[in-house]
Order: sequence, then structure tokens, then C-alpha cells
Amino acid sequence: MLPRCATRDYAPDMDKPVMRIGAVADLLGVCVRMVRVYEERGLVVPARRNNQRLYSFSDVCWLGRIRELVNDQGYDLAEVARLISLPACWQLTNCPEEVRAECPVAQSPGKRCWEIAKREGRETRCEACQIYRLAMQRAA
Repeated sequence: MLPRCATRDYAPDMDKPVMRIGAVADLLGVCVRMVRVYEERGLVVPARRNNQRLYSFSDVCWLGRIRELVNDQGYDLAEVARLISLPACWQLTNCPEEVRAECPVAQSPGKRCWEIAKREGRETRCEACQIYRLAMQRAA
């Protein structure tokens, strides 16, 4: 549950880059070097301001998911990077069931959901998806 302020409801912007790498490492229970390894492998692309890496809460959740894949499910970072390039991105991001039910990828294997939505002229909810953001940054 999100915090409630005394004067108004408050919902933090999950995509706003506000955390330095040390705070991210503390939250994830890893060393700063490990967070840098994730970045070097192309698994996360933090914002930069004044030559400092800044991470959003969404970045931290994504990195936590990567750690789950590595620690709990036995993937290595190269396998995670390969999985990111595959179309069924919802398997990695743990999309909620109601989002998966609407996901057009099931009907069009081999395509990314945002590619299908764009072709069909539909809106997507992909802007907060780490895989979508990584793909867009690689394409730029």
C-alpha cells in the first residue's frame, strides 16, 4: 500500500529517477559493483544527471526480478539478457494476470506486444515496462 500524507493522497512516481546506485544496492542486498554489472550487461539503463546514475523505483523492482531469476530460478545474466530479447516479455516481468489476458502476444507468437498494438492502432501500457524501455533505448 502506498503511503498517505496527512493533507492529501500521495502516490510516488515509480518511474522518476531519484535513487543513487548505493541506495539501489542496499535495497537489493548486493554490492554497488553488482548493480554496475547489471548495467554493463544491458539489463538496466539508469538515468544520468551530473555524471551520476539515478534509478527509479521501477528500476529497483526490475533489478529485483532479475535477482529472482538468477538466485531462485537458476538463470545466469547471459540467459536473462537473451530472455529479454524474446517476444514473450510478460514471462520475465510478472505482468498481472489481467494484463496477460489482454496481451496480443499469445495470438501472435514471435512479436512483441507493443509492435502488435502499434500495427493494430491500439494503445499500450508498455511505457513502464523495463523490457520495452530497454528495447527503445537500444533502438535509439
